[in-house]
Amino acid sequence: MSTWKKLGMGVLATGLALTLVGCGNSKSSSSSSKMDKTLKVSADPSYKSYMKSVIPKFEKKYNVKVKVSYKAMLDEDDALKLDGPSGKDPDVLMAPYDRVGQMASQGQLSTVKLTSGRYNATGKKSVTYKNKVYAAPVTIESDVLYYNKKLIKTAPKNFKELEKLASDKKYAYANDKTKSVAFLTQWTNFYNAFGVIKGYGGYVFADGNTNAKKMGLNNSGAVEGLTYMTKWFTKYWPSGMQNVTSNENFVTSQFTSNKTAAVIDGPWMAATYKKSNIDYGVAVLPKLNNGKDYQAFAGGKAWAISNYSKHKTAAQAWLDFISNKTNQNKLYKSASEIPANTAARKEAVSTGDDMATAVSKQYDKDVPLINLPQMSEVWTPAQTMVTNAASGKMTPKQAANKAQKTILTNISQKYDK
Repeated sequence: MSTWKKLGMGVLATGLALTLVGCGNSKSSSSSSKMDKTLKVSADPSYKSYMKSVIPKFEKKYNVKVKVSYKAMLDEDDALKLDGPSGKDPDVLMAPYDRVGQMASQGQLSTVKLTSGRYNATGKKSVTYKNKVYAAPVTIESDVLYYNKKLIKTAPKNFKELEKLASDKKYAYANDKTKSVAFLTQWTNFYNAFGVIKGYGGYVFADGNTNAKKMGLNNSGAVEGLTYMTKWFTKYWPSGMQNVTSNENFVTSQFTSNKTAAVIDGPWMAATYKKSNIDYGVAVLPKLNNGKDYQAFAGGKAWAISNYSKHKTAAQAWLDFISNKTNQNKLYKSASEIPANTAARKEAVSTGDDMATAVSKQYDKDVPLINLPQMSEVWTPAQTMVTNAASGKMTPKQAANKAQKTILTNISQKYDK
């Protein structure tokens, strides 16, 4: 949720930006009498109502007075490397999954204990770095398919159906009738494009994305996936879809003006679509033309404990408390973010919420968002890979070769010391 969102996910629900400072030095299972009496919490202003609903119960259970201040999640994450050594850091803070490994590798996070039975394998892997757990999952995210119910009755189940829509003159682009806006997505953002690469047999890092010395971004499957995406750029889409600075706004404007039947994007776009008053539905991602699943990145946010903290007992107690089913349900009702707690997630799905259902189902198909620090070297070259192929500047194979070589060179220069 760091670099990749800067590359194209302009509107983001980074609201669940909560940070907490805990006080206490004993084991997390200890009674409240062994903890300090004050707990400092930093939370995003948009979560005031949620914090007000959970803090009193935490105070009562642990006999700890909570004092609240507000600071955004990513700001807190960025500040930890300086605030930690100076003693100004929080004991507990929120971090997106892809930042967990990076922060852990820099010695900024402490290992944590997860309560048994609360998370599935994907959730656990998302907060694991070098076989150690560094955070407690809080929310889950995934790309999903949004579709306009005014234009199509049901969600397309595969890309063959999307290609059929793209051939319908009804969806011809107003400024170039030879092009279509039936289906749009920002594939210049590798966060979105990865699912196609993966579905055709490519991958980022070897050994289940744990070995950054070997990559599969230019293997035959990855090239096949890139070739398929290039087909959309050249055959169907307006040339503006190659513009990395404006294509996301173009996708949004076409969808919200009832010109586009389906788009692929994340749950953070729901608020924008709701404001436009279009009648839309949400579904899992369509199957690729090879019959395989579109395996997107399984993202989300987690609570982590600062390694500089002298109060890890209370910090662990907060993680245990805030991630239970009751508090995860409150989070869903307050923020409309899908809980990572499996029991709370099941309850969210049972409400009939299309978003909860789609994200939950897709998340189980997805690949955990890579949390190796080396992943930061992937986003920009991978974006260039897509644009090089889409523009015809390079063949898909040439573009993939160049991207992988660039990434491995950058990783070697920065990490092999």
